[in-house]
Amino acid sequence: LLIGLAGALVAMAVLGIFHGTFTRIFADRSNLYGLYGLYLLPLVLSEVVFILLRAYSRSLGRSVRPVFIREFGLRIGQTLLIAVQLAVEMPFSTFIAWYVAVFAAMALWLVLDIRSAGELALRSPRVRMPRRLRRSMVTYGAFTLSASLSAIVLGNLDQMMIGALLGQVALQQVAYYAVSFYFGSVISAPSRALNQPALPLLADAWKRRDMAAIDRLYGRSAMVQLVVGGFLFLCVTSGLDDLYSLLDPAYAQGREVVLLVAAANLFHIALGLNGGIITMSRNYRFDAFTSLLLLVINVVANFFLIRAMGIVGAAWATLISLVAVNLLRLWFLWSRHRLWPFRWRTLVAVGLIALVGLAVHWLPLTGSPMLDLALHVSAIALLYWPAAFVLKLTPELVAMLRRPR
Repeated sequence: LLIGLAGALVAMAVLGIFHGTFTRIFADRSNLYGLYGLYLLPLVLSEVVFILLRAYSRSLGRSVRPVFIREFGLRIGQTLLIAVQLAVEMPFSTFIAWYVAVFAAMALWLVLDIRSAGELALRSPRVRMPRRLRRSMVTYGAFTLSASLSAIVLGNLDQMMIGALLGQVALQQVAYYAVSFYFGSVISAPSRALNQPALPLLADAWKRRDMAAIDRLYGRSAMVQLVVGGFLFLCVTSGLDDLYSLLDPAYAQGREVVLLVAAANLFHIALGLNGGIITMSRNYRFDAFTSLLLLVINVVANFFLIRAMGIVGAAWATLISLVAVNLLRLWFLWSRHRLWPFRWRTLVAVGLIALVGLAVHWLPLTGSPMLDLALHVSAIALLYWPAAFVLKLTPELVAMLRRPR
């Protein structure tokens, strides 16, 4: 924790000292970075604290609560803040301050959760470890750290490159892209919530060399994520026109971004726990390699495609890099361990997604964006979930719902 906090303080110092330089790099007519760039300092600190405590909580076997805070608490807080902004029209500086405060509140929530469990220890006990174990831990930590850093950088790289490559309209384009990317990335939220609790199970299965258990987890995770992600994909893509009609018309140029990012995320989660399986195995170096490869492909693709296609190019870069690296991981797990995520039900699920998408396309509209959006989501739910249960695509979800609380 202390090392992570030290890194956060270094990052905050760099952002503060070179604030003027970054302001010139991301300069546009509105000078938004110059006015609000320093809000990154508490945001960085909040994010680092949350990430460190999430890892600590996971090591304690408490992986569900951090996922709930991140995927539910944070999004609810952001949604409420946007609703207040629409109702009250706060000054933008006040909105940014509250936006950062939401992230800080999530970090504080996790601190209090760990404290309530009696696990918030600021001093670690002195433990003598054999030199071989210490060396193995350092090696594993270095490779997993490089993979994690690649994922963190990748999550913000496209927006940074849009800001650096598109000149005077850069920050406006970043805003359009960020909103569209957010719509498209909603699909991956269930994946993060489902994957975190499965990682300790994978680690235990690898320890016992229980390949049958790993294969079951692989197939079930892929199926559940495809079914849930497919439903969200239909909800997001079928209601795009209604969503964008609620925003400023300029944001509509991100419509194709949503489609590409949503497709990329659906493909990514449909492969289930491929990344987690590799990370928890002796092949963790390959996970670090593919994470770095993902970063390299994304940087190169972004550099050329953003210049040629603007924010749509960034979305294409995301799709290309995710598909390429996930196919590589898929091939690796099959060739090395004979692990395969797809079953016959996968084709049925893909067919169901396509059929429901076609059916909803012909749904009559009322002309009211909010009403049409509600109609789309309701129609998709009424068609999709009964069919999924009848076709027995989600026995794991059914068992989860029937499990006594």
